[in-house]
Parts: sequence; structure tokens; C-alpha cells
Amino acid sequence: MSYGMVLCASNETHDAVDPIVPPEGVPNGEAVMVEGFPGPPLEEVNPKKKLLEKLFPDMVTDAAGAACYKGARFMTSKGPFTSAIAGGHVA
Repeated sequence: MSYGMVLCASNETHDAVDPIVPPEGVPNGEAVMVEGFPGPPLEEVNPKKKLLEKLFPDMVTDAAGAACYKGARFMTSKGPFTSAIAGGHVA
């Protein structure tokens, strides 16, 4: 069973796609936090609830290319996850 997911940013027309990557030096397995959303992560996400489909509309990259949910950055101990595509959609 896989527990990983690859998130990418894309432009408005979806003809440019770039992975969302952590900053250099972040250890494998480190928890990713979203600024302003404290608390432990869900133990398991039931695919039947389609949780990610509900979150994706609010996931974008900001003007600096940082991945955000409702304007709050996806953070690690070394800084935000980023993409080369600024102002894009994240999925």
C-alpha cells in the first residue's frame, strides 16, 4: 500500500505542470503543516469521502510559488513547499 502523493502546480490552461517540492534539507517523513491549521493529522483518509476533491479548489500557489490552502502556506521546519509556477492551481 502506498502512503505517498505527488502534488503539482499547473497554470490556468493546464499546459504547464511543475511538482510542489519541499525546501532542501527537510528530512524524509517530516510532517507538513498548514499555517493556522494546528492539530494532529488524520490517521486515515477514507477515499469514499472524497476529502481531497473538496480541498483542491482552495489549493493554489501564491505569487512566490509557495503552495497554499486558503492563503496559508504548506510549511516544513525549513520553510514552505514551492513550485516554479506562481499563481497556479495545486492538485
